[in-house]
Amino acid sequence: MLPLKRWLSPEEAAEVLRPYAAFRQRSAGNGMDVDPLVLSDGFGGGGAGLFAGGRVSSLQLENSRGSTFINGDLVVDGWFENPGGLVFVRGNLIAHTVYTSEYLVILGDLRVRRLFGADEPLGICVFGDAHVESAIFFHNHQFNVWGTSHLGEEAHDEVHGREAVKQRLVDWGLITDPRQETPLDMVRISLRGLAESWGPLSDELASLRYTPKPSDLVAEPPVRPPRPDVILELEQWFASTPLPQRQQLEALRTQWLARLRDSTVRAEAARVIRKHLNSKKLIADRDTLLRDLD
Repeated sequence: MLPLKRWLSPEEAAEVLRPYAAFRQRSAGNGMDVDPLVLSDGFGGGGAGLFAGGRVSSLQLENSRGSTFINGDLVVDGWFENPGGLVFVRGNLIAHTVYTSEYLVILGDLRVRRLFGADEPLGICVFGDAHVESAIFFHNHQFNVWGTSHLGEEAHDEVHGREAVKQRLVDWGLITDPRQETPLDMVRISLRGLAESWGPLSDELASLRYTPKPSDLVAEPPVRPPRPDVILELEQWFASTPLPQRQQLEALRTQWLARLRDSTVRAEAARVIRKHLNSKKLIADRDTLLRDLD
């Protein structure tokens, strides 16, 4: 397993997902939207483990406690397996073979020679581009790509039939007789052998890195700086004083003017004073006071 950086509560896991625009977009085409709550809650509200990305020889993800968040690109020189986990890759996923069931969400690109998606529940979502030489989708496993999908060959048992899936397994060299029923565990183990026979990834593939584009991120509203204490105090004084506006004007001149001349509060102080001293009879005197702030 990858190195665990720390465990995230469901709330912390949701914060990891929040900046990415794809979690707020509609499906890329097959009606399957990404549900960030499934990822952030994990199994039974357990949250998510945040694991370091990197380059590994082969990898089987096992995390029964909750979701698996991989922080960065995941480069696998051999086989990658997700046998029933809730997985979010915050980067690219590059491997020779991928076997996955349940949920696999990839923020960057997916690049794989052989892809086997097993079972229905949630499927594969790729926010970037998908480059897949050959794929099998079994038991209505969903495959959704927000970017460009480069899918060389595809066999889907719900579309092409079980015989087409068996023939694809023959073409991959995983079985020899298309008439035989092949357990999923046998497919998974056979994919391991196939990936290992190909050796490490090319340097070109292994060097690819995910770089977020501005459109990948949600534009956050500007954070308003906290209001200075003296402005809050001035607002409170206006709200509580029993003085009429003319006497308020005199109190501002004698008690407040010196405190409000600082350049960091002057403009906002003027707005507050204009808001509260709004008598038409006092506008000229009020504006004289405001000029004295400068």
